[in-house]
Amino acid sequence: MKIRKIAGLVICLGLIAPAANAGDADALIQLDKEWGSAPGPDAVAHFITDDLLALGPTGVTGKAEMIEAAASADAPTGPYVAGDYEVRFLSKDIAVMVHSAGAPDPHWSMHVWQKLDGKWRVAATAAIPVGE
Repeated sequence: MKIRKIAGLVICLGLIAPAANAGDADALIQLDKEWGSAPGPDAVAHFITDDLLALGPTGVTGKAEMIEAAASADAPTGPYVAGDYEVRFLSKDIAVMVHSAGAPDPHWSMHVWQKLDGKWRVAATAAIPVGE
Protein backbone atom coordinates (compact mmCIF):
# COMPACT_ATOMS: atom_id res chain seq x y z
CA MET A 1 0.00 0.00 0.00
CA LYS A 2 2.78 2.42 0.92
CA ILE A 3 4.55 1.71 -2.40
CA ARG A 4 1.34 2.54 -4.30
CA LYS A 5 1.03 5.89 -2.52
CA ILE A 6 4.66 6.74 -3.26
CA ALA A 7 4.29 5.67 -6.90
CA GLY A 8 1.13 7.76 -7.20
CA LEU A 9 2.90 10.78 -5.74
CA VAL A 10 5.84 10.37 -8.14
CA ILE A 11 3.46 10.13 -11.10
CA CYS A 12 1.56 13.24 -9.98
CA LEU A 13 4.77 15.21 -9.55
CA GLY A 14 5.89 14.08 -12.99
CA LEU A 15 2.68 15.46 -14.46
CA ILE A 16 2.72 18.72 -12.49
CA ALA A 17 6.36 19.70 -13.21
CA PRO A 18 5.95 20.00 -17.02
CA ALA A 19 2.78 22.04 -16.52
CA ALA A 20 4.64 24.44 -14.21
CA ASN A 21 7.45 24.75 -16.74
CA ALA A 22 4.91 25.42 -19.51
CA GLY A 23 3.57 28.39 -17.53
CA ASP A 24 7.09 29.61 -16.90
CA ALA A 25 7.87 29.21 -20.62
CA ASP A 26 4.92 31.47 -21.48
CA ALA A 27 6.09 33.98 -18.88
CA LEU A 28 9.63 33.94 -20.29
CA ILE A 29 8.35 34.49 -23.82
CA GLN A 30 6.35 37.48 -22.59
CA LEU A 31 9.41 38.84 -20.75
CA ASP A 32 11.52 38.43 -23.88
CA LYS A 33 9.01 40.43 -25.91
CA GLU A 34 9.00 43.17 -23.24
CA TRP A 35 12.81 43.19 -23.25
CA GLY A 36 12.88 43.43 -27.06
CA SER A 37 10.71 46.52 -27.00
CA ALA A 38 12.24 48.07 -23.86
CA PRO A 39 12.86 51.80 -24.44
CA GLY A 40 16.29 52.90 -23.27
CA PRO A 41 19.01 51.72 -20.94
CA ASP A 42 17.06 51.78 -17.67
CA ALA A 43 14.39 49.50 -19.11
CA VAL A 44 16.99 47.12 -20.58
CA ALA A 45 18.88 46.87 -17.28
CA HIS A 46 15.72 45.51 -15.63
CA PHE A 47 15.89 42.31 -17.74
CA ILE A 48 19.55 41.32 -17.32
CA THR A 49 21.80 40.15 -14.51
CA ASP A 50 24.70 42.26 -13.28
CA ASP A 51 27.18 39.62 -14.47
CA LEU A 52 25.59 39.17 -17.91
CA LEU A 53 27.69 37.35 -20.49
CA ALA A 54 26.78 38.39 -24.04
CA LEU A 55 28.00 37.49 -27.51
CA GLY A 56 27.27 39.68 -30.51
CA PRO A 57 28.78 41.20 -33.63
CA THR A 58 31.56 42.93 -31.68
CA GLY A 59 32.49 39.84 -29.66
CA VAL A 60 32.05 39.09 -25.97
CA THR A 61 30.42 41.84 -23.92
CA GLY A 62 28.51 42.34 -20.69
CA LYS A 63 25.90 44.45 -19.00
CA ALA A 64 27.73 47.76 -19.33
CA GLU A 65 28.11 47.38 -23.10
CA MET A 66 24.48 46.30 -23.51
CA ILE A 67 23.24 49.32 -21.56
CA GLU A 68 25.56 51.61 -23.55
CA ALA A 69 24.19 50.18 -26.81
CA ALA A 70 20.62 50.73 -25.59
CA ALA A 71 21.45 54.33 -24.71
CA SER A 72 22.80 55.07 -28.18
CA ALA A 73 20.18 53.11 -30.15
CA ASP A 74 17.50 54.84 -32.16
CA ALA A 75 13.99 54.68 -30.74
CA PRO A 76 11.99 51.76 -32.15
CA THR A 77 9.89 52.71 -35.17
CA GLY A 78 7.52 49.78 -34.82
CA PRO A 79 6.66 46.85 -32.61
CA TYR A 80 9.23 44.24 -31.66
CA VAL A 81 8.45 41.15 -33.71
CA ALA A 82 9.77 37.79 -32.53
CA GLY A 83 8.71 34.20 -33.05
CA ASP A 84 9.81 30.59 -33.39
CA TYR A 85 10.25 30.39 -29.61
CA GLU A 86 11.69 27.27 -28.01
CA VAL A 87 12.27 27.10 -24.25
CA ARG A 88 14.06 24.29 -22.41
CA PHE A 89 14.36 24.15 -18.64
CA LEU A 90 17.68 22.92 -17.27
CA SER A 91 16.35 23.25 -13.72
CA LYS A 92 13.49 25.03 -11.97
CA ASP A 93 15.45 28.30 -12.10
CA ILE A 94 17.53 28.02 -15.31
CA ALA A 95 16.04 28.04 -18.82
CA VAL A 96 17.50 28.27 -22.31
CA MET A 97 15.47 30.10 -24.94
CA VAL A 98 15.99 30.45 -28.68
CA HIS A 99 13.90 32.53 -31.07
CA SER A 100 13.87 34.56 -34.25
CA ALA A 101 13.49 38.34 -34.31
CA GLY A 102 12.49 40.65 -37.14
CA ALA A 103 13.07 44.28 -38.07
CA PRO A 104 15.04 46.41 -37.74
CA ASP A 105 17.84 43.79 -37.54
CA PRO A 106 16.57 40.26 -38.31
CA HIS A 107 18.46 37.76 -36.17
CA TRP A 108 18.33 34.55 -34.16
CA SER A 109 18.79 34.83 -30.40
CA MET A 110 19.72 32.46 -27.60
CA HIS A 111 19.22 33.49 -23.98
CA VAL A 112 19.96 31.77 -20.71
CA TRP A 113 17.36 32.89 -18.19
CA GLN A 114 18.02 32.56 -14.47
CA LYS A 115 15.47 33.01 -11.70
CA LEU A 116 16.99 35.19 -8.99
CA ASP A 117 14.99 36.30 -5.95
CA GLY A 118 11.83 35.08 -7.68
CA LYS A 119 12.42 37.09 -10.89
CA TRP A 120 13.61 35.82 -14.26
CA ARG A 121 16.66 37.65 -15.67
CA VAL A 122 18.91 37.02 -18.66
CA ALA A 123 22.30 35.72 -17.48
CA ALA A 124 23.73 35.01 -20.95
CA THR A 125 22.71 35.92 -24.48
CA ALA A 126 23.93 35.56 -28.04
CA ALA A 127 22.60 36.76 -31.38
CA ILE A 128 23.47 36.01 -34.98
CA PRO A 129 22.09 37.86 -38.00
CA VAL A 130 19.65 35.96 -40.19
CA GLY A 131 21.41 34.42 -43.17
CA GLU A 132 24.72 33.66 -41.48
